[in-house]
Amino acid sequence: MVQKILAGIVLALASAVVLVLGDGLGWGLDGVLFLGAGVGGALGLVPDSTPLGRLGGFLLGVLAAAIGYALRAAVLPDNTMARAVALLLVIALAVGLVLLTFGRAPLWSALLGVGALGGAYEVAFTDSPGSLLTTLPVAATSMLLMVAVGFAATVFFSPAGSDDDDSPPPERRTAPPADEEAAEDPSASLDEVLSGQGNN
Repeated sequence: MVQKILAGIVLALASAVVLVLGDGLGWGLDGVLFLGAGVGGALGLVPDSTPLGRLGGFLLGVLAAAIGYALRAAVLPDNTMARAVALLLVIALAVGLVLLTFGRAPLWSALLGVGALGGAYEVAFTDSPGSLLTTLPVAATSMLLMVAVGFAATVFFSPAGSDDDDSPPPERRTAPPADEEAAEDPSASLDEVLSGQGNN
């Protein structure tokens, strides 16, 4: 519990500092602050796979979503059916890229990457699909910066391998005493009886 509280405090402070610095430098992080910090915090804290595996899967998902936006801008018409086709292609691509890692990158982190880029860029893409080459890098960079901040702020508090685990410890089974084993094994008792008769 203490680690979770510390992770939340560090995440909040780090995100606030980067937001203030980014505002002074003109980075424009306001639109992706909650999205990036939340996604980065989840990537850092979820005790599944390795930190690099989770981060790698996330980046593969971002790549798949970027390819989907490129297809929508260059090939697909702007209608509901085309968006549905793009969604199917992006999810399939994300799954395929994860399979190429042979289990090192979890699928959930790739899907998180797809959703993160979608949340950061969908509005800008809808407003101006033809400006993809200039607007997509800006949106992706801002989102990835906040994700990196959230990930770095929380990854060291991941419960993997720590004592701060809410799950109960696994039950340990001990071997039964020798007399119980004999009682449970009728053949052993029969052997003892026969051997006793043989000695007489």
